[in-house]
Amino acid sequence: MAMRRPLVAALVALAALAGSANALSALETAVLNFALNLEYLEANFYSCAAYGKPIAEAYWGANGVKPLGCMKAKLSTTYFQLADEIAQDEIAHVRTLRAVLGDAAVDQPLMDIGNAFAVAANAAASLAFNTSVTLEPAFSPYSSDLTFLHGAFIFEDVGATAYAGAAQYLGNSSYLTAAAQILAVESYHAGAVRALLIKQQNTVAPFKKPSNDLRVRTIIQAISDLRDAVDGPTDDDQPIMVLEGRQRWRSNHVPADSNGLIYTRTTSQVLKIVYLGGTSKGGFFPNGLNGDIKSA
Repeated sequence: MAMRRPLVAALVALAALAGSANALSALETAVLNFALNLEYLEANFYSCAAYGKPIAEAYWGANGVKPLGCMKAKLSTTYFQLADEIAQDEIAHVRTLRAVLGDAAVDQPLMDIGNAFAVAANAAASLAFNTSVTLEPAFSPYSSDLTFLHGAFIFEDVGATAYAGAAQYLGNSSYLTAAAQILAVESYHAGAVRALLIKQQNTVAPFKKPSNDLRVRTIIQAISDLRDAVDGPTDDDQPIMVLEGRQRWRSNHVPADSNGLIYTRTTSQVLKIVYLGGTSKGGFFPNGLNGDIKSA
């Protein structure tokens, strides 16, 4: 939590810069609004999980829309603290991006943070079992500590790789620095979620179908494979465990390449993931994103 204060201070300082004429180029505005859409998604998910309500309407914009499927998660004290901390970080990202963008900030779009998770989980399971699968009971990231982690995993790697891919379009060094700071925070979130999932890799998930012996490791592999399947032909997404040789499994806390670098995603790849395979809308954004970057 301590890191939140310098991050917010740095971004609020950028808000003053954004107030000057022509501080943001059209491309930078489009990229930061793209990031704002993703922050709306994450902030509302974690706010709902921790507090049972969306982020404050003051951050929605004049025509912002309430998300679908919001509910308080059934979390233990430890996991509530995690959800609370991440929620506060993501809300800070929304607040500061809106401040930087000023009047150019897009309103909060319609988001589905309820049933879309079940659709994503069924799609991942269907891919894993190579047949149409409907999980029973239906997947919800709000039903337990474990399912909350699965829901968080769907988003966190995507956020980190999205910032890594978009940074090249920020010509102003101040905005590039701020994006790097947000990327670092998103990576901390992703690492925390991965570490907790690795610890429970052999835990049996609470599903009766398609199997009553479905392990966390298998589900996370399926989610990773789904992201790879919908975002394009490149196989770069990484699960929490990787197989070395025929029988030895190794934990994978950091999805880095051979040079120790996080892989990047284009805006099109990110959109295909959050749209669950769609190109202009669907999945977690039933009507699409707001802003200039909204079609894959």
